[in-house]
Amino acid sequence: MTFFAMIHIYTGNGKGKTSAAFGLAMRASGQGLKVIIFQFLKPKEIVSGEEISAKKLKGLKVVRFDQAHPIFKNKSEGVNKTIEEDFEKTKKAALSGKYDMVVLDEIINVVDQGFIKKDSFISLLGSVPGKLELILTGRGDTLGIEEYADYVTVMTDKKHPFKKTTDARKGIEY
Repeated sequence: MTFFAMIHIYTGNGKGKTSAAFGLAMRASGQGLKVIIFQFLKPKEIVSGEEISAKKLKGLKVVRFDQAHPIFKNKSEGVNKTIEEDFEKTKKAALSGKYDMVVLDEIINVVDQGFIKKDSFISLLGSVPGKLELILTGRGDTLGIEEYADYVTVMTDKKHPFKKTTDARKGIEY
């Protein structure tokens, strides 16, 4: 089996970006690939069903960083510095050659909202090692990022219960 670097983007305002990335990660793990998933901007206290399932699989590791998006905590002090440090950890893992697949969940939000510099992120995209599958998820502007991608999937929000003020449901939205 021959592998060469591929970059995937799951974006848009519709549901399913993280679920699609986890599904791909689980498929890769099932085929014996080493996978790590880094989650940005998600509060640690909300444990997702994907994270619970992933912990049961060999060859798949999930790292959820301590920071949460300011909308979850109603504060933003220190978030940029923390995210920049966490991004450095993800770059090190992606470039290490230790993993076949690296998922950067919500990284597009991180870049779009200015938590890390777009140039720094694009520098990573331009140096993805030969066999790595790099999966990027999140809402936001992907201009300048898409040109590095091999797959771009845009999730569209045509209809969603959130529009009726339905809360996120355990096992369905997280």
